[in-house]
Amino acid sequence: MELVCIVCPKGCRMTVENGVVTGNTCKKGEAFAIAETTLPMRTVCSTVATAFDSMPVLPVRTDGEIPKSKIGELMQLVGTIKVKEKLRRGDIVAKSVVGTDVNLIATATIY
Repeated sequence: MELVCIVCPKGCRMTVENGVVTGNTCKKGEAFAIAETTLPMRTVCSTVATAFDSMPVLPVRTDGEIPKSKIGELMQLVGTIKVKEKLRRGDIVAKSVVGTDVNLIATATIY
Protein backbone atom coordinates (compact mmCIF):
# COMPACT_ATOMS: atom_id res chain seq x y z
CA MET A 1 0.00 0.00 0.00
CA GLU A 2 1.29 3.46 -0.84
CA LEU A 3 0.43 6.52 1.23
CA VAL A 4 1.60 10.02 2.02
CA CYS A 5 2.45 10.84 5.62
CA ILE A 6 0.39 13.67 7.14
CA VAL A 7 2.17 13.85 10.50
CA CYS A 8 4.47 16.72 9.47
CA PRO A 9 4.82 19.07 6.47
CA LYS A 10 7.44 16.85 4.76
CA GLY A 11 4.75 14.58 3.28
CA CYS A 12 6.95 11.50 2.93
CA ARG A 13 5.75 9.04 0.32
CA MET A 14 5.72 5.69 2.04
CA THR A 15 5.06 2.10 1.10
CA VAL A 16 3.80 -0.56 3.49
CA GLU A 17 4.27 -4.20 2.51
CA ASN A 18 3.80 -7.08 4.95
CA GLY A 19 3.98 -4.67 7.89
CA VAL A 20 7.29 -3.16 6.74
CA VAL A 21 7.33 0.60 6.13
CA THR A 22 9.74 2.21 3.65
CA GLY A 23 10.08 5.82 2.54
CA ASN A 24 9.58 7.38 5.96
CA THR A 25 12.20 9.75 7.35
CA CYS A 26 11.18 9.49 11.01
CA LYS A 27 9.60 7.15 13.56
CA LYS A 28 6.39 9.19 13.61
CA GLY A 29 5.91 8.46 9.92
CA GLU A 30 6.41 4.76 10.51
CA ALA A 31 3.87 4.77 13.36
CA PHE A 32 1.39 6.68 11.18
CA ALA A 33 1.77 4.20 8.32
CA ILE A 34 1.27 1.17 10.57
CA ALA A 35 -1.79 2.74 12.23
CA GLU A 36 -3.24 3.77 8.86
CA THR A 37 -2.93 0.26 7.46
CA THR A 38 -4.15 -1.60 10.56
CA LEU A 39 -6.81 0.61 12.22
CA PRO A 40 -7.25 3.99 10.53
CA MET A 41 -8.71 6.61 12.86
CA ARG A 42 -10.35 9.95 12.08
CA THR A 43 -11.65 13.07 13.78
CA VAL A 44 -15.05 13.88 12.27
CA CYS A 45 -16.57 17.34 11.75
CA SER A 46 -20.21 17.89 10.79
CA THR A 47 -23.33 19.88 11.71
CA VAL A 48 -26.47 18.98 13.64
CA ALA A 49 -29.92 20.50 13.47
CA THR A 50 -31.11 22.93 16.15
CA ALA A 51 -34.48 24.24 17.28
CA PHE A 52 -33.32 27.87 16.88
CA ASP A 53 -34.32 29.98 13.86
CA SER A 54 -31.31 32.23 14.39
CA MET A 55 -28.96 29.23 14.09
CA PRO A 56 -30.64 26.30 12.34
CA VAL A 57 -27.48 24.16 12.38
CA LEU A 58 -24.67 23.82 14.90
CA PRO A 59 -21.16 22.81 13.88
CA VAL A 60 -19.86 19.81 15.82
CA ARG A 61 -16.82 17.53 15.89
CA THR A 62 -15.60 14.50 17.73
CA ASP A 63 -13.34 15.30 20.68
CA GLY A 64 -11.05 12.47 19.65
CA GLU A 65 -10.53 10.01 16.85
CA ILE A 66 -12.91 7.18 16.00
CA PRO A 67 -12.24 4.17 13.77
CA LYS A 68 -12.71 5.13 10.13
CA SER A 69 -15.06 2.16 9.75
CA LYS A 70 -17.50 3.78 12.22
CA ILE A 71 -17.88 7.10 10.37
CA GLY A 72 -21.04 5.95 8.55
CA GLU A 73 -22.64 4.92 11.84
CA LEU A 74 -21.67 8.26 13.38
CA MET A 75 -23.18 10.19 10.48
CA GLN A 76 -26.45 8.28 10.88
CA LEU A 77 -26.48 9.35 14.54
CA VAL A 78 -25.66 12.96 13.61
CA GLY A 79 -28.68 12.98 11.29
CA THR A 80 -31.00 12.16 14.21
CA ILE A 81 -29.76 14.86 16.59
CA LYS A 82 -31.69 18.09 17.14
CA VAL A 83 -30.24 20.46 19.74
CA LYS A 84 -33.01 22.11 21.78
CA GLU A 85 -30.96 23.93 24.42
CA LYS A 86 -28.40 26.71 24.20
CA LEU A 87 -24.85 25.35 24.17
CA ARG A 88 -21.37 26.82 24.40
CA ARG A 89 -18.40 25.82 22.33
CA GLY A 90 -16.95 22.63 23.83
CA ASP A 91 -20.23 21.42 25.36
CA ILE A 92 -21.07 17.77 24.75
CA VAL A 93 -23.83 17.17 22.20
CA ALA A 94 -23.66 13.34 22.35
CA LYS A 95 -21.64 11.21 24.78
CA SER A 96 -19.64 8.10 23.92
CA VAL A 97 -20.63 7.97 20.26
CA VAL A 98 -20.69 4.74 18.25
CA GLY A 99 -19.46 2.58 21.10
CA THR A 100 -16.32 4.62 21.81
CA ASP A 101 -15.26 6.90 24.65
CA VAL A 102 -15.30 9.81 22.18
CA ASN A 103 -17.91 12.57 22.50
CA LEU A 104 -19.53 14.79 19.88
CA ILE A 105 -18.98 18.41 20.94
CA ALA A 106 -20.21 21.80 19.80
CA THR A 107 -17.66 23.94 17.97
CA ALA A 108 -19.71 27.14 18.23
CA THR A 109 -21.92 28.80 20.81
CA ILE A 110 -25.68 29.11 20.34
CA TYR A 111 -26.69 32.53 21.67
